[in-house]
Formats: sequence, C-alpha cells, structure tokens
Amino acid sequence: MADDATGKATHLGGKLKEGLGDLLGDRHLKTEGRLEQDEGVAEQDAARAQRELQEAKLRRAAAERAQRNTGL
Repeated sequence: MADDATGKATHLGGKLKEGLGDLLGDRHLKTEGRLEQDEGVAEQDAARAQRELQEAKLRRAAAERAQRNTGL
C-alpha cells in the first residue's frame, strides 16, 4: 500500500542526494537523486489515488443508502 509520508521522505532524500551530487560534481549521485525524487512523487501519487478511491467508494455507498431511503 502506498504511503504519502514515505513518498515525501523519498522525494526529500532524492533532493538532498541530487544537491550533494551537484555540489560534488558527481553526475551519478545527481542522477540517482533525481530518480529517487521521481519515486517519491510516484509513491505520493499512488497514496492520493488510494485515498480518492476509498472516498469515492464511501460516497457511492452513501448515495445508494440515500436512494434506498427515498424509494427511488
């Protein structure tokens, strides 16, 4: 299951690694940092999508209950 906090931490770690690679002139470290940032963003996006799916399911269930209660 995706986790927003883990994604943020991965993204931040990637930013730090990219900055360190830039400072040291280490292209490999810099690229690794960029990739970690992308991983972090993907993790955050997945967590948001899971939350939105759960919220949509709850709204659908509420709409179905309301529909049954009104006799429609």
